[in-house]
Amino acid sequence: MLDISADSLIVIYKSKNLIINQIIKQYKTGGVMFSTRNFILVTIVVFLFSTSGFSQGFPESQNDPVLKKIIDLGKNDNQTMKWLDFMTNRFGPRVSGTDAYNNGAKWAVAQFHKWGIQAELQEAGEIPVGFDRGSAYGKINGPDEKYLFFTTPAFSAGTKGRQSGPVMIAPTSVQEIEGMKNQFKNVWVLINIPTNLDRGASRTLTQTLKRILEEVGALGMIKGAKLPHRVSSNRVNSWDQLPTLPEITLLDTQYDEIKAKVKAGQDVELEFDIRNGFFMGPVKYYNIIAWLPGTDYPGESIILSGHFDTVAGSAGAVDCGNGCTPAMEALRIIAKAGAKPKRTIMVHLFAAEEIGIFGSQAWLRQHPSSVPKIATLINRDYNPGAVIGATVPQSWHEDFKKITKPLINLNPDFPFKLSSTNYPGTRALRPGGTDASAFSMYGVPTLRLSEETDHVYNSTYHTTWDTYDDVVPYTKHQEHTAVTLAVMAYGIANLDHQLPRDDVYLADGLYADINTAKGRIMAKLDYKNAPITVGNFVKLFEDPNSQGGGRRFGRQQAGPSIGVFNQTGTQTAAKARITAKANK
Repeated sequence: MLDISADSLIVIYKSKNLIINQIIKQYKTGGVMFSTRNFILVTIVVFLFSTSGFSQGFPESQNDPVLKKIIDLGKNDNQTMKWLDFMTNRFGPRVSGTDAYNNGAKWAVAQFHKWGIQAELQEAGEIPVGFDRGSAYGKINGPDEKYLFFTTPAFSAGTKGRQSGPVMIAPTSVQEIEGMKNQFKNVWVLINIPTNLDRGASRTLTQTLKRILEEVGALGMIKGAKLPHRVSSNRVNSWDQLPTLPEITLLDTQYDEIKAKVKAGQDVELEFDIRNGFFMGPVKYYNIIAWLPGTDYPGESIILSGHFDTVAGSAGAVDCGNGCTPAMEALRIIAKAGAKPKRTIMVHLFAAEEIGIFGSQAWLRQHPSSVPKIATLINRDYNPGAVIGATVPQSWHEDFKKITKPLINLNPDFPFKLSSTNYPGTRALRPGGTDASAFSMYGVPTLRLSEETDHVYNSTYHTTWDTYDDVVPYTKHQEHTAVTLAVMAYGIANLDHQLPRDDVYLADGLYADINTAKGRIMAKLDYKNAPITVGNFVKLFEDPNSQGGGRRFGRQQAGPSIGVFNQTGTQTAAKARITAKANK
């Protein structure tokens, strides 16, 4: 039997739903005794709790009406693919510094505002010259006229209207190129790079040829490539250094056909009209930042992210519309469900990831006081897949069991499994791979997700085939992921405490990570006081390329040094993998 007095109000207030549910339960069974005055007081308290967002405490079960609404909207009003359609088919390739990117960014902010979500563009950087790609066509002239399938890099020159001319095959050495340079004027030149050259020699040959062709006034340079075409992006440092030589990547079969005719002594005339344009800079680019403010801890946040920019010629449906649009949809359904989260839930759609992970780094520099208060970043930048699990530090496990409970049987096709690890990760040493690395450098936890998909990432990665139709077969996957992100973000945002960081990353130092047949061992190495023989041993297994040699603009993920040794005894033989992990 529960006796309620006016003094109990403070207890009720502190205990919130637990006490109220107890009151209701015992009242129904006749177990509550109180006076008329106290009944009025308790009724007022219950009413205040129910009208002040009180029901949106930590969603330990699906009894939370907001959580139920989020899941219902995710199942019956999921618009993830609608936003992907706009991103890829209305704006197309979104190279940072182009009108397509800037117009797409404005659209994204407008969408968030339409959903009642605060959003703005935040300056992330600038490029010296802007670029826009126009229409283009090419063909073989003559009695056997044939239209050509080709593309050009971003920030590369177009033609001077329609330009026609004969074809030559480029020599295969720098000396020959220098000797023949006067023959290249008003000619289309087929690049013929020998396959036995290493990357450095190949680059030198290509750059020399390009320089000479520009100097003498060639019509353009043409290389062949199989589909899908991987398209690069040039750098233009100033308006006074605009490129003048068109660079054409032609379908390999058509390239081979033209080359064979030229070798056979036939006269071949090509015609191209390529409308690549530039505009004066500097041209600013912007991160797209949206947020649903927290009620109790507005300075603390959970961030869902992807990058909004693409490489040249790619509509970016997989890379990274696959990351952006489920995040957008997750925040939309959270807001539409009427959520009033304790912490701020944010969506970051970053600029300039493809040219150096600049957008995320800019945001981190601009908001230093926010960094320690980020609960976690959930960044998706890979295959279109359905989230089916998460791996969290051991200290997070109990919280995530409650947060992800609604996901276990949410979709029988994509059952959710939560895992935990006792082994902290390593912070990134430098930006590489994706925007999550920039946050990792600052010690921000980045959630590890497991996804189900049979999509082959490299089949369209950074190519002209990264288009909307490539993701359509994974519509259910994308929609499920949006709901999963919404449930997790809402749950993390409503914890009554911040997620701890103590066991997320290793402290600065040198570590041995040893995997054996009997388990995994991780040890911190005292490299300062170690004997020289130990130092030499570790050095033997260090990857000589681990400190450099990354892809242009820092795109290579910083990785540990790895070595393998065999430890053999009279009765056992164990194979261990040594990983030297440095966080400095």
